[in-house]
Amino acid sequence: MVPRVLLLGWKPEAAAKQLHELGARVVCVASLPEADAAFRAECVEEVVPVADPSNVEQVLAAVARAGYSLTQFDVVAGAYEFTVVPAAVVGQLAGARAQPVAVALALRDKLLQKTLVRSAGVAVARCEACESPDAVVEAIERVGGLPVVVKPLAGAGARDTYRLSSMVEVEEWVGAAAAEPCLVEEFVDGRELHLDGVVREGHVGVLAVSRYLSNVIDIRQGADVASVCLPPARNVELYAHAHSLVGQALHALGHLDGVFHLEAFEQSEGGLVFSECAGRVGGGRIDEVIRLATGVDLYRHWALAALGQIAHDCSSATTIVPDAQTYGFAHLTAPRGRIVSLPGTEELLERTGIVHAELKLSPGMSMDDSSRDSNTRAGRIIVRGSDPASVVDTLTDAVRWFRSAVVVD
Repeated sequence: MVPRVLLLGWKPEAAAKQLHELGARVVCVASLPEADAAFRAECVEEVVPVADPSNVEQVLAAVARAGYSLTQFDVVAGAYEFTVVPAAVVGQLAGARAQPVAVALALRDKLLQKTLVRSAGVAVARCEACESPDAVVEAIERVGGLPVVVKPLAGAGARDTYRLSSMVEVEEWVGAAAAEPCLVEEFVDGRELHLDGVVREGHVGVLAVSRYLSNVIDIRQGADVASVCLPPARNVELYAHAHSLVGQALHALGHLDGVFHLEAFEQSEGGLVFSECAGRVGGGRIDEVIRLATGVDLYRHWALAALGQIAHDCSSATTIVPDAQTYGFAHLTAPRGRIVSLPGTEELLERTGIVHAELKLSPGMSMDDSSRDSNTRAGRIIVRGSDPASVVDTLTDAVRWFRSAVVVD
C-alpha cells in the first residue's frame, strides 16, 4: 500500500522530496507565501494553502475544505520546528502514524525538556518558567544568580534569547520584553556543540559532533553563525561523552525514532552540559555538512522514521567521519541596508576550500539585522579542509571577505 502523508509546512523542502522518493503520496499544508513553490514541486500530490500551517484549527479547516477526511491519511508529520507539535496533535486526531504528542511537546517546550532530562541524571542548567518578564527578577536568585539567559519557552533560532549579566541589563530587558511567559536559566560557561544524528528504536545509530565557532548567543555581539564537524578518531573522549549524553537525553524525552539536533556545552573537566534538543534536522547547512562528512542524509532518515520504514545504514554505533576531510558551514552576513552589489556564488566558489555557496539576497533586496536571530543571513557556504583548524580559518576568512565586499546604501 502506498502511504498518504499529510505534511504540515513546505519548508524544509527536502522533507517532502524524501517522502516522495520513499514512495509516499504527499499532501502538503503550506503557508500562503510558500504555496506556489509547493505547487510547482513534483514531489507533492496536492497543496492545501493556509495562513499558518502551525495553527491546528487552520489546518483542520483547510484539509476539510479541500475534501479530505483525516482518516484518509496514514501519516501526519512536520519537519519544521513550529509544526512538530501541531503535526502530532493532528496525527492523534487522525489515528495516523505520528509522533506522540507528549514527545513532541518535550522536544519543543524548553522547561519541560530540561525537567525531564534533569530527572534522568543529565547535567543541565537550573531554570524556571516565569509568567511575565516582571517575574524574572525574583527568579534570578533561584537559578543561581547573574549572569542568566532569558528565552521563549518554545522558541527557535536564538530569537529573543539574551544573556543578562547585570541588574541594569535585567531592568532594560524587563522594560522592553513582550508581556508573555519566558524561561530564565542559569548561564552555563563552555564552548557550544551541536550533536546531530539518527535514533531508531531507542538506538543512536548515527552521531556527528560539531563545534560552533562562537556560541550562538554571541550573535548579539556580532559573532558569526558557523560550525565545524569534528572527526571521531581525533575526538574519542568527546564522542564518548556525546554518546552518553544523547542516549540519556533522548530516552528521557521519549524520542526513540527519528532525527535529533541537540546542543550542549563542553566543560573544562571534560563533561558536557545539556542545553536543548529538537526532533528535527538542524538548521543552517548542518544537513549537507553531515552528508558530506558521514555519507548520511538526515532528511532521508527523518522520512524513513516518519513512515516507519527500516533504515539499513543506521546500525553502527558511530558514523565514522573520514580524517582526510573535515567540513563546516557558515552564514554569510552583510551590513544592514539595501544591497547594491555583492559577490556571486561563482566568486565564492573560486576561494580555496569553499565547496558549496548559496545566496539568499540579491541586489535591490534589504539586509536585516543579523544579530536578532541565527537565521537572518545573506547566504551560506560549506568549507572543506584537512582538519578542523583549517576549516575554521577558511570559514572565518570567507565570512569577513564577503561582508567587506558587499555594497549597501
